[in-house]
Amino acid sequence: MTQATADATATSKMQMSPERARQVVRMTKSIREHFPELAKVSDAQLIYSTWRSFKRIDQTNDSDYQTMADVFFHEFDRHLLDYQFSKAGEDELVRQRFFAILTELLQ
Repeated sequence: MTQATADATATSKMQMSPERARQVVRMTKSIREHFPELAKVSDAQLIYSTWRSFKRIDQTNDSDYQTMADVFFHEFDRHLLDYQFSKAGEDELVRQRFFAILTELLQ
């Protein structure tokens, strides 16, 4: 299976409300803008990781911005970048960047 096919298959299974879809798009655009180190990540992968992060947040009752930033950090670091942020010792800095984006986006 090619990467494009895998991306299309993963992306086609995403289900969300219209409001969540708007949040995913806005969050993805903001991540693209604030994380230049993700420039090589395809749009499909970035959208899917953003959606997965929101889905994980929706499955918990704990949705304060700090917890949400942690969810985004783990999703992107672990599943998208193969621990690139952790290996570089940038855990806290990246969490703070996600926190700032979420605070701006969801207010």
